[in-house]
Amino acid sequence: MFGVRAHPSPFKLRGFTLVELLVVIAIIGVLVGLLLPAIQAAREAARRTQCQSHLRENGTATLNFEQQRGELPIGCIGNNMLPGGSGKQLVSWNVQLLPFIEYQSLWDQYDIDLPAYQSPNRDLTTITIPLFLCPSTPSEQFYSTATLWRGQGFTDYAGLYGVEGDGRDVYEDPEAENPSTQHINDQSLGVMLFNEPVTFKQMTDGSAHTAMIGEAFLRRESKLSTPSGDIATTSMEWANGHNIFAQEQSNPINHPSLDNEIGSPHPGGASVTFCDGHVSFLHDEVEQAMLNALLTRSGGEAL
Repeated sequence: MFGVRAHPSPFKLRGFTLVELLVVIAIIGVLVGLLLPAIQAAREAARRTQCQSHLRENGTATLNFEQQRGELPIGCIGNNMLPGGSGKQLVSWNVQLLPFIEYQSLWDQYDIDLPAYQSPNRDLTTITIPLFLCPSTPSEQFYSTATLWRGQGFTDYAGLYGVEGDGRDVYEDPEAENPSTQHINDQSLGVMLFNEPVTFKQMTDGSAHTAMIGEAFLRRESKLSTPSGDIATTSMEWANGHNIFAQEQSNPINHPSLDNEIGSPHPGGASVTFCDGHVSFLHDEVEQAMLNALLTRSGGEAL
């Protein structure tokens, strides 16, 4: 009998050595480290685009309101903290926009003569409205935990009241014959005011140069990290008429205090809606005089 001789295979099988495995893991780690920032940047860019879309829709709703009523929504109806206040309803501009953002049924049930924190309004305003929220806001920050407004839905967008500070603030005797209904002078006012509406005729600076709604960090019980790493208080209830504010004249966008100021979780700036409906991203480095001019309706500043 003839035996069959086995021929050795020309390929020698061998496994990874520990050193080679560690090298591969290190390479994968480097690649992941390079890709993650790019992925995060792409996601943030998408969120910022969606945020601007929300602001644009708010602007469109506001313009539709103006076409129907001949005036912009009142920033806060019923603020009694100023002379001439008409009660405690604190009806926000957001509430007035409900019929124009496909929430007609909610508007029909809302009692405008009562505050949002009282029944039946209280049950209606516990919902979150996506158009009033920035996509970068964590879900645990959608609702108020304050005693009076507990459970009410938040907003990340504020009505722009104007610019405040030395030389702009009004301190009048409430017993005066014709006390001012605002706490800043006329040249410093924006378009979302207490107790009174604004018309396009009053925007002598031009609708394209006058901001009306902006991303804002307002008082909120939950905390949010800013792009700079600071911890900031953020915005407030969408039904609360106190979600309008005046920018302090020396504070830039994303100022470290971030208390009733323009700011956002988006790196480098924040978006605002103008009275002609367009939305712009204002960078942190925008000149202060330019920012202040954009926030007033009749300041007479040259842009």
